[in-house]
Amino acid sequence: MIAREVENAQPGRPPVTVSDGAIAAPAVATYDLAVVGGGLAGLTSAVRACELGLRAIVLEQGDGPQYPCNSRQSGGILHIAFHDPYREPAELTDLMARVTGGQARPDIATALANNAARFIGWLRDQDVRLMRFDPREMYRWGMAPPRALKGGIDWAGRGPDRALAQLVERLLHLGGVLQLRSRATDLIIENGRCVGVRGELDGMETSWRASACLIADGGFQSDRALFETHIAPDFNAVFQRGARTGRGDGLKMALAAGAALTDTNRFYGHLLCADARSNDDLWPFPQLDALATTGIVVNGYGMRVADEGRTGVFLTNALASVPADPGLFVIFDHAIWEGPGKSDRVGPNPWVEKGGGTIYRADTLSELAVLIGVPAEAFMETVGTYNHAMASGTLAQLPIARSEKIQPFAISQAPYMAIRAIPGITYTMGGIAIDDHAQVLRSDATPIPGLFAAGAATGGLEGGSDAGYIGGLIKAGTFGLLAAERLAALMGKPMISNIEETRSAMHNMSAPASPANTAEPQGLARFPTLRATLRHGRTAAFAAAVLGFGATLLITWQPLGPLSLILAAALGAMLCFAILCFTELVRLITELLMPD
Repeated sequence: MIAREVENAQPGRPPVTVSDGAIAAPAVATYDLAVVGGGLAGLTSAVRACELGLRAIVLEQGDGPQYPCNSRQSGGILHIAFHDPYREPAELTDLMARVTGGQARPDIATALANNAARFIGWLRDQDVRLMRFDPREMYRWGMAPPRALKGGIDWAGRGPDRALAQLVERLLHLGGVLQLRSRATDLIIENGRCVGVRGELDGMETSWRASACLIADGGFQSDRALFETHIAPDFNAVFQRGARTGRGDGLKMALAAGAALTDTNRFYGHLLCADARSNDDLWPFPQLDALATTGIVVNGYGMRVADEGRTGVFLTNALASVPADPGLFVIFDHAIWEGPGKSDRVGPNPWVEKGGGTIYRADTLSELAVLIGVPAEAFMETVGTYNHAMASGTLAQLPIARSEKIQPFAISQAPYMAIRAIPGITYTMGGIAIDDHAQVLRSDATPIPGLFAAGAATGGLEGGSDAGYIGGLIKAGTFGLLAAERLAALMGKPMISNIEETRSAMHNMSAPASPANTAEPQGLARFPTLRATLRHGRTAAFAAAVLGFGATLLITWQPLGPLSLILAAALGAMLCFAILCFTELVRLITELLMPD
């Protein structure tokens, strides 16, 4: 097949190799692996397959080097339920069980817990730059550079965008193919085995033969029919806060091939200012979760409509099924605005107003009711009943019980505030059933030969009655890796196929505390001056204090006498404090920039 290069939109980006022409595939397999979808799951699987000696093609419906997908437009954080994937696997498995109310499939959760850290190490071996840009645990492994601390669309040139570009470059270097403008429509099933994909290339029907296929085209959040069948009754009641490319094509193909589905009624998303519908500075951030889960949410009749006290993701799911016509309003006060309102990296305070969103403020609840257009009497009764229940410890006895997983605040400190809200959906949590090797399962739990799936197209891990959020990127990448390795094993390929893989295996055996086995210096070993500062900063501070004290005393004793003791002590203390502050500053910077 003829290959050509598509010029990059930005300097420094790798060229994207695609195939030209709708050439019918031969009867024999042209590829070992055909991947549907060029997000993190698909590219990871294709690159890993090529590393293991397989021939891989990625079929991506988008065009250009920055084709849209949720992975590219994400925040770039690699976490498991907001925890470090390098924690002990048993601890991570227990965590996932708790977050999902025990509904995460144990085999899927165990596979993620056992391999997530290895996936992070593998990414680092692909020269994907990772950094820690917040001291909280969930931010330990972030794709660099991070989003700017502002609201609005800010993904171009950021960590995930660069990570995908790096994986594309790696794929092409290893001989793989990225086929842009190709939309898969059907799986080719022969004698019960998946042996390729049919679809369209530049609007022309074509097919790609392969020994196996991986479905990695994301969820079905952007398909009206699937959304209204599985998630909520009104597609227009939610806002698409992702790339809007997840139409469930892979799910439909898998169903037609006999695949089973997991529960499909939950999604990952956040509550947004409703002005996001017409203002790109208000999505995907800031999100209103911190305000809503510490305050309350009312509809256009002034009544509470959901349990606000569990998680923002749970609340967003619940509100997606609430009729949108009367409107939804997050109600909070000055204390919430100045506290939880500033807790996120891109918090609603101040980024809702900076982005042009409307915040209603009033000195009394009755005035606020008039501003937002809800019945004042019903609204004041709702807030009063909520405040009383909170004071008396009876939140669970409210007509709509209020959980306290997230600490509630009383709404009692003027000014009282409200923001019109809309549920924002990023990706669906349920989907194709897979096993712990990412093999697609039938309803009898047996795998469909030659068919794999990874990422948001799959289910079994996230969701459940608690809408438990585990982490989209870490799930996508880890199971993309596992799918390629399972296929290689089934085809008799050695798991370590070259020098680079040997290096990767050594590097990933444990947490990144032992990079000394690699060929090049890692972490602080590359910066001896910084390392010396961190190791000996305290000693240097106290030594400087002693030397400063002594020198000052020698110089000033003759003219000042006993007063020189005070001056020497002050200067010595200042020297010690200054060096200690410098050492702590260096420590903070290195911990944020170099997680290991």
